[in-house]
Amino acid sequence: ALTMAPVVSARSSDHGASFAVRCDFSHRAPDDPIVHPGHQGMAHSHDFFGNTSTKYNSTYKSLHAAATTCTRSKDTAAYWMPTVKWNGRVLESNRAVFYYRAGGKKHTKVLAYPAGLKVVTPVNQGVSWRCGRTDNGGGRRTPPSRCASGELGVRIIFPDCSNGKLASDNHRSHMTYSRPIDGKVRCPKSHPRSVPVLTMNVTFDIPAGQRGKVTLSSGGASTIHADFINAWNQEALAALVKRCINQVPPSKPRPEVCRA
Repeated sequence: ALTMAPVVSARSSDHGASFAVRCDFSHRAPDDPIVHPGHQGMAHSHDFFGNTSTKYNSTYKSLHAAATTCTRSKDTAAYWMPTVKWNGRVLESNRAVFYYRAGGKKHTKVLAYPAGLKVVTPVNQGVSWRCGRTDNGGGRRTPPSRCASGELGVRIIFPDCSNGKLASDNHRSHMTYSRPIDGKVRCPKSHPRSVPVLTMNVTFDIPAGQRGKVTLSSGGASTIHADFINAWNQEALAALVKRCINQVPPSKPRPEVCRA
């Protein structure tokens, strides 16, 4: 299948061929400018990160002109996911970090996302849940039922190969995950454009040590997915991809400028 889960685990946060940006929670609304553009309140509840203006009728132009919660002011991209609940109570995210990585593909060949690219991850693929914040590739497909630390974390990995289109009718078929081909991690011929592996790491405060169940505004925990519209300042994005991914081998530590 084109939307198979990624085979390369997200690497630890100090690894080369990558950069990071922290973009904390901005707002919550039942809007989705990719799946239900122009239709206010038609979606399930979403938590929006980064761009502070994201709503039902957002466009590349409107997003590009707006403010952001991101630590990199040039990141005016829109990121969102279903609202997360614990025992039926809505959780507030305390932190969200977005990693852009080569992800095992040839790091010198990774290209910046084209301006205006829209991506929706396949439901419950490339997802792992855990207690706490570590980004070392661990975690499980199902959420924990308690966290002694009082912190629940989820990681969602976006597809990293494009067929060159900015969108598709089903919102997913223009993108797919890289995979091992002839002994190397590559993009398939159907989706030859190698773009960064975007990894969304979000954490939530939950009652420490208390048992509970994760549900989402979209249904059970297995309905987890995430969305992205590339409304970055395109020059800044291209410069980061070049400086932090193309010019830093995966075996080297990430330079300071590339950290969140």
